[in-house]
Amino acid sequence: MATRPSHFEQNLLCPVCCDIFRDPVLLLCSHSFCWACLDQYWELSGSHICPVCRTDFCMDRPPCNRALKNLCEIFLQERSKTASAEPELFCSVHGEKLQLFCVEDQHLVCSVCVTDDMHVKHTFRPVDEAAVALKEVLKTSLKRLQEKHKLLKLEKFICNQRVKHIKNQAEQTEAHIKKEFEQLRQFLRDEETARKTALKEEEEQKRKLLEEQMIRINSELSSLVERIRITEEEIETNNISFLLKYKGPPESSQCTSPCPEKLPEVLINVAKHLGNLKFSVWQKMKSAAQYSESHESMVP
Repeated sequence: MATRPSHFEQNLLCPVCCDIFRDPVLLLCSHSFCWACLDQYWELSGSHICPVCRTDFCMDRPPCNRALKNLCEIFLQERSKTASAEPELFCSVHGEKLQLFCVEDQHLVCSVCVTDDMHVKHTFRPVDEAAVALKEVLKTSLKRLQEKHKLLKLEKFICNQRVKHIKNQAEQTEAHIKKEFEQLRQFLRDEETARKTALKEEEEQKRKLLEEQMIRINSELSSLVERIRITEEEIETNNISFLLKYKGPPESSQCTSPCPEKLPEVLINVAKHLGNLKFSVWQKMKSAAQYSESHESMVP
């Protein structure tokens, strides 16, 4: 089982490849990376940004972090010395030094274990040779894992950017919808005001016609009331006085005023104001919308 890196070693790990820095470079945001890792990340992302804090970086190649590079080299040298000084292990069965590695069983053996029946036809390699070969296999696997790690981080970054873009799209679209519906409501308010005004104008016109008719009728009524009074007084006088003053029937008997049934029809034209109201307004709204779209398409 791999040992957990010390706190000091963790500070020497590249955030991209998670390995000891190789040719470290320093960004203006104070974050450091292997130059190869950073260059590959920039190529995949298509922009010069810090893989950690996303800060833009305008230079083609950042400066080398020499202090960090020296620390990494010293650490690797010390770790190599420690690895070369590993204690020798001995076989628990034969007591001999474990100098070989069984490829089939995947564990260390001594020179006596090779002759055991359990290792017949097995392949054995020296410890150092086997370790180097297996480490190369692990390095290949590690490289694939690191590549996948980079791609997943990039995919996560792209997803986050798209989430922000979707949010901006939704906000802008909502504002546009609100504006469009406010224009529709304003159009309906203006249309309502115009139709109410037309109704009021017709009402005023018809009312004036009827008021003029009422003035004429009231005048004739007053005249008729007076004539009726005079005629009634003449009828009540004695016959001699009546005959002396009689000048024929009153003029009212020949009145040519129209009968109520023959009065002109003065009413509000309700059908004009309400007939096909929704359809008419919809047609106007449709024409206004088409004009608005045509006008917007001409705007550069």
